[in-house]
Amino acid sequence: MAELKLCLCSSSDLLVLCFLLLGVHVHHATAISFNYNSFSSGDFREEDDAMVTDGRIELVGDEAGGRARGRVLYKQAAQLWDGVKGETASFTTSFNFSIQSLPGRSSTPGHGMTFFVAPYMPEMPQESYDGCLGLFDEKHVPESGTTAISANASGSASFVAVEFDTHRDAWDPSSRHIGVDVNNVDSRGNFRILPEGSLVDAGVISSTVNYDNATARLNVVLRVSGAEYALGATVDFRSLLPEQVALGFSAATGDAFGSSHTLLSWSFHSTLPTRNGTPLPSTSPSSTKKATLQLRAGVAAAAVLVLLLAVAVAVLLRRASRRNRQPDDKDMLAGDMTPDSLDADGDEFGSSTGPRPIPYASLAAATRNFAEEGKLGQGGSGSVYRGHMKELGGRDVAVKVFLRGASLEGRKEYRSEVTIISRLRHRNFVQLIGWCHGRRRLLLVYELVHNGSLDGYLYSNSKNDVLTWQVRYACFEPRAHPCHSSRILYLLFYLD
Repeated sequence: MAELKLCLCSSSDLLVLCFLLLGVHVHHATAISFNYNSFSSGDFREEDDAMVTDGRIELVGDEAGGRARGRVLYKQAAQLWDGVKGETASFTTSFNFSIQSLPGRSSTPGHGMTFFVAPYMPEMPQESYDGCLGLFDEKHVPESGTTAISANASGSASFVAVEFDTHRDAWDPSSRHIGVDVNNVDSRGNFRILPEGSLVDAGVISSTVNYDNATARLNVVLRVSGAEYALGATVDFRSLLPEQVALGFSAATGDAFGSSHTLLSWSFHSTLPTRNGTPLPSTSPSSTKKATLQLRAGVAAAAVLVLLLAVAVAVLLRRASRRNRQPDDKDMLAGDMTPDSLDADGDEFGSSTGPRPIPYASLAAATRNFAEEGKLGQGGSGSVYRGHMKELGGRDVAVKVFLRGASLEGRKEYRSEVTIISRLRHRNFVQLIGWCHGRRRLLLVYELVHNGSLDGYLYSNSKNDVLTWQVRYACFEPRAHPCHSSRILYLLFYLD
């Protein structure tokens, strides 16, 4: 029965009901927070050689041969900063990982792994093996004998990363170090050299990365083999990355250098709510196309449902308005039937000193809903009913109901009678008390004359009751004749 109650709801209630009826899921603005001690493939996007296996994430596993690279991204975008609110997120992430050498394939480990933050829906560079760590395009790295990186990543390829490097490339400060990378893999401006053996074959390694929005400081702590190493850098995320970003890990190896890079656990907590909870798209082009088609179909279906629901609500509200309309509505359901249009030439009709509007409900109650036993008579233009109005101090009235109230002819008769009677101020004429436009009917309320009507005296079947013309004339003089009432019911019993 919910649709029957819609007409009684406020606009805000209707909006809520629309969402409930359509089954639209509204994402609540909550800060991202998760903690994985074991991984499942449904929660992440895996790229290239990365895979989820046995509750772990193999960024580059021991089965990847030759040059390899892999990335994994959390399924939901994170709100890094909010331009509307002018806020930047603070966040803390902790993770455990291991880097193992592959003696059977390579005598030298390489190249390393990263935790990175990149624009939402990032694209992996085509050539990002070796020391590019799955983040940076090799075309920008130094050629042999040089150490300068020729360009920075930009646009959708931009990133901020914490690298755990196990191989010294031309631009690296050492073969074992942690560093903060901003749009390239040259961390020489922000790095910490580590002892030999502190990253490869060191068992479970733990790291915590914390960003403080008040100081714009990115702090890294590495815990390995009972030792702790710290690194800090100033990073302005708002100038580097868009509001919504992807969170993930990457790793890469080369032809002559190889290691397995495994993520064992991961937790992340942010202080800034995410405005939407859109998951990362599938890496498969066919899946992306299918998802796009599904999204378009869903949006179209939702739009049609919203339109249909809006029409249904409008119909229900219209019906409710008609059903709940007060009986004393002043509109006559016709274009010219308004008090102003009926108030001809500014006369007393509708004014405070002459006839006044009377609610239809009051007249229905006074006449017992226009009962037949209270009917005083009927003429060509309408019927007259006796009524007793408590609103007028218990006064008896005669209520005339026009037979053709909703018709043009009925409105003309109504207007003529009101115009004439409301202008007359003679004590021998019956007094017009009020009027009513309601329920597609036109009604006039007169004082009730208990001694009968002029018609009854003029055309009585009793010969004894026939008035002489002298008496008839006296009825219209300013003084009253004692033969009958001092008032003449002008139109109350206007019979054809």
